[in-house]
Amino acid sequence: MEDLKEKIANSIRRKIMVLSLGGACMAFLCILCVFMFSIFSINETLSDWLPQLKDKLSEEIAEHTSESKMQLYENHVVADASTLELNFKKPMDDCDLLAGTLSLYVNNPERYISSNVSTDNVSHDNKFFYTEYSNGVNLNSPAVKKDVTAVNNMKDLLRIVASQYEKLPLCFYVISKSGYCLSINSNVLSYAGKQFSFLSLEQGKTNFDSRSLPAYTIHDNSNVKVRHGLITDVFYNNGEPVVSYSTPFFDRKGFAGVVAFDISLIDLVKFSYRADEDHEWKFFFMDKSGKIKMSSFEEGIFSVSADLSLKQIASVDIKELVSNVNNDRSGISRIRMDGTSYYVAFSPVPSLDGYLADVFFEDDIKEALKTSSEQLFGLLTEKNEQIFKIIGRYRIMSGVFLTLILLISLTIAYRIVKKYTSPIERISQEIKSLATGDFEKRICVNSGDEIEDLAENINNMVVEIKKKIDSISKVTSEKAQMEATMSVAKTIQSNMLPKKFDISNSHDNFDLFAMNLPAKSVSGDFYDLFMVDDDRIIVTIADVSGKGIPAALFMVTSMTILKNLSHMMLKDNNDLANVVTQTNLQLCDNNKEGMFVTLFTAVINLKTREMTYVSGGHNPPLLLTKKTSAYEYLKVPRIFPMLGVSDLIEYEQNTISLDEGDCLFLYTDGVTEAINVNEMLFGETRLLKVMNDEMKTAKPEKVIKGVYNRILEFAGEAEQFDDITMLCFRFK
Repeated sequence: MEDLKEKIANSIRRKIMVLSLGGACMAFLCILCVFMFSIFSINETLSDWLPQLKDKLSEEIAEHTSESKMQLYENHVVADASTLELNFKKPMDDCDLLAGTLSLYVNNPERYISSNVSTDNVSHDNKFFYTEYSNGVNLNSPAVKKDVTAVNNMKDLLRIVASQYEKLPLCFYVISKSGYCLSINSNVLSYAGKQFSFLSLEQGKTNFDSRSLPAYTIHDNSNVKVRHGLITDVFYNNGEPVVSYSTPFFDRKGFAGVVAFDISLIDLVKFSYRADEDHEWKFFFMDKSGKIKMSSFEEGIFSVSADLSLKQIASVDIKELVSNVNNDRSGISRIRMDGTSYYVAFSPVPSLDGYLADVFFEDDIKEALKTSSEQLFGLLTEKNEQIFKIIGRYRIMSGVFLTLILLISLTIAYRIVKKYTSPIERISQEIKSLATGDFEKRICVNSGDEIEDLAENINNMVVEIKKKIDSISKVTSEKAQMEATMSVAKTIQSNMLPKKFDISNSHDNFDLFAMNLPAKSVSGDFYDLFMVDDDRIIVTIADVSGKGIPAALFMVTSMTILKNLSHMMLKDNNDLANVVTQTNLQLCDNNKEGMFVTLFTAVINLKTREMTYVSGGHNPPLLLTKKTSAYEYLKVPRIFPMLGVSDLIEYEQNTISLDEGDCLFLYTDGVTEAINVNEMLFGETRLLKVMNDEMKTAKPEKVIKGVYNRILEFAGEAEQFDDITMLCFRFK
């Protein structure tokens, strides 16, 4: 009996049970102590946290509210300036349309003969037509009758155009060279109730001549008669700052008159402004010299009554504002004068050749800061009280939860005692040896239960792990070999493309640069440039179908054939078309894979500046000539298919003469078909705009790098989809 008791006392089950129960109780006490300490610490910390947080947030709110407000005001003026630009451009376009139509009338009177010509002042659909004759005009003269007939034929069109501006007060009118004038809505009133059209200029004057109006004189007095619309300087009419826009029309003898409209700057700005309930905007409009042309300020430096340019003000802040304006971009500047701080947000209005500006005072930001702080601190106080309530409830719930955990732990500890046996320790030891990398060793357990199954599963797992490791090692080795091969291929292909661009020893009258950026390790695009003789240079760009290794191999073949044939066949002639035809024949031979290449190649005589070129299905290059002063897509008289498609094609060549400063830009479809994250294409239109806006005078290296930077900006985070290759040639 004593032996049995001793055996039970020393049994593993009893030892594990005692250890498990004791460990569970100790863990419970430790967790309980840590929990109670954490609860009281959190409570104390939260009591000190709110005042510190308020101080910190006060600083952060002050900084970020100021930045956000300034950004808001800057965005506001940019949006309003853009709306102002659109609202002024529309009547400008309508004025150009009316002038073009009137030119057709006066040049083709036999087609536009009105059956009922009226010279009286009439009203039609709430549109008042006003007829005016300048002093001394002979109403019976053929010239006047011709003008009256032509202009009266436009009444319906004038009425339709004027109907679009019910909410924007403006006046359309026509002034002919003979002295006849027809206007519509010429009695229009501004938002302030003032009449600002030319009728108000006529009041109180004798011998009034409509040809003395600014809209007419700006064309009639110019030494060089322009054929496009012009904007007058701001002039004051009945107290309103007014601008006129006029477009000339022409008869067969030349200048015949103008079509114009008058509009109050104040009306235009108020019509374009967005309503804002939180802020009463103060605004003004100035030209690029800093002269205030229109303002909602009645006095002060930003008022029209100041009658001076901002450049004349000695304030450093004002000079900085004028300097920012001269950079032709929107922005915001802080002004400190006479003890007052305020901000001026400005944005350009290109059509009016000036800037729209909003003014707001620093007190606005302080008021916004105060309001934001009060709202946030009130919310913090409320949330802090809620946190203390939650902590109180959490104490009770956690006590109950911990007690349940203790009971469950004791129960589980009692039950798992039976599971601990010696095979587990044996398995543990064997697994440690496996961890050293000995995958040949096996675990032997003969318990006849799940532990034996576990040992067998571990043995099977070790076998599979060994197989996987061997497989991974093999794949890793093959991948490393492939990457090394691709790296060598990329280096070889890159070395085939010319890197030296000053290749002529006889001529220094040109600049040349090229770039190739593969979408994968190797490229299907290529460019080439080399001298045929002392005076002739060949430039080539091409794009092979497909990507990767097949395209790269076909690219090498195409480049080699074309270069060899060029050297052989162009020694004593300029028959570039025959070179391309023979290249196509060789590429078609045994081309079972059906690969092809688009190509543009040109022979440029550096001495005579004559260029002979052949295009085989390639993107049209861009050409800047001295004649056009702008990049245009080169128009090929006849479009030929790509090389490698059919051996029955005979390619033709074209020849043009270039001049000093002329520039040829070649590229592959990786440029125009670059996509952004929204899957939009860069496109030929955007490329043409970039070239004309930024690259007219740039050297070839700057042209190519500039275009590439624009592609990167457009693509953003989108991956490069296709090979990108560019080549630029320019005569100095």
